[in-house]
Amino acid sequence: MLFNGDGEAVDWLIGYAPPVENYKGQVDQSLKGEGTVKSLKLRLAQDPNSVETLFKLGEKFGDFGDEAKAIELNKKILVLDPDGKSGSNDFSYGTSGAIEKVTYAQYAEYNIGTAAARARPADPGPLQAFIKKYPRGEIVRAAFSQLSRTFYQKTATKTETSKFYEDYTDRFPQDVSALAAWIQRILQDKEPLDKGIALAQKAMTLVKVKTTADSTPASPVDVGLSLALPLARLYDLKGEKAKALETIETVRKEVGEDSRIITSIAQAYLDIGAEDKALTAYGPAFLKKNLNAPVALRGYAAFWTNQNMNLASALEAAIKGTELAGNDYRSWTTLGNVYLKLRKPAEAINAAEKALQVAPAGFQEVANRLAGQIKSQAAAIK
Repeated sequence: MLFNGDGEAVDWLIGYAPPVENYKGQVDQSLKGEGTVKSLKLRLAQDPNSVETLFKLGEKFGDFGDEAKAIELNKKILVLDPDGKSGSNDFSYGTSGAIEKVTYAQYAEYNIGTAAARARPADPGPLQAFIKKYPRGEIVRAAFSQLSRTFYQKTATKTETSKFYEDYTDRFPQDVSALAAWIQRILQDKEPLDKGIALAQKAMTLVKVKTTADSTPASPVDVGLSLALPLARLYDLKGEKAKALETIETVRKEVGEDSRIITSIAQAYLDIGAEDKALTAYGPAFLKKNLNAPVALRGYAAFWTNQNMNLASALEAAIKGTELAGNDYRSWTTLGNVYLKLRKPAEAINAAEKALQVAPAGFQEVANRLAGQIKSQAAAIK
């Protein structure tokens, strides 16, 4: 936030992306009064019909989280310039760095549709009309992605969902994220399994021979999480457990013990009933290698506590975690939860009390909530 000498908000910059020189350039520009909220308001007062000014001021309010004001300004753009003849702005999507010129009117339609899709309850109508009106472009791909997250992954019927993802993947056949999203919805519905398997195989082929849709090479971790492990679940749902195991084993070999995915691999094994494999991947041997890593210990203990399995090892990890990070309230609440599963209420309450003692001032509310949950559950143990 930038203020003048009278305490008036002159401008705001939301977020930071390196390099620092670019950010400094933004600050310098604001200090000169160029493109600031205050200067844009003055320009709009002088020329209320300036589509460019309306758009830029709308972006400022949108960044700040004042969506109502941003939408109000975007709607004025569509009244003044419904045909998009008043200029354009850069639009980029994903991490490819690709930029396309988009008219202020089209951008305004996208902003209005995105706000409606994010509302509670979600209203997909404006973005559905948007993708029907505009056939191609990065902004259209972004609209499809937004609709996927806010409506078709959760609320839409199976028939609606199938039609949507057919359209999405027809228009953007190289977009692996679109295929992955469709796979997730199929897993949720547990059908059509053959379609899901075919989509996963196609996506993995795309990754191997090219790159992801945004031109960033996909890492084994990303591929494993978004494609290979879901493929294993599809195989298992279809009754092909051998293929499911083979798929998980392949991921495991490719990523090793990468902490970003080891719990997902263990969960994948558990999902298909391969408890022994889960313990081999993320069991006592893993614990032995990470006895001096408090974050890994806490994650390990929490994972097995949630599974209500391997509790002796989880307890060992949780105790060691409190020894290494005794001032971390999360280590103590994790220990308390392990004791709950072991039906040791007194020990669980003691751990909860310790969490309250060590929690920093800014985290007392969270610590109180977590400790309260532990105490409540401990009181219910007979």
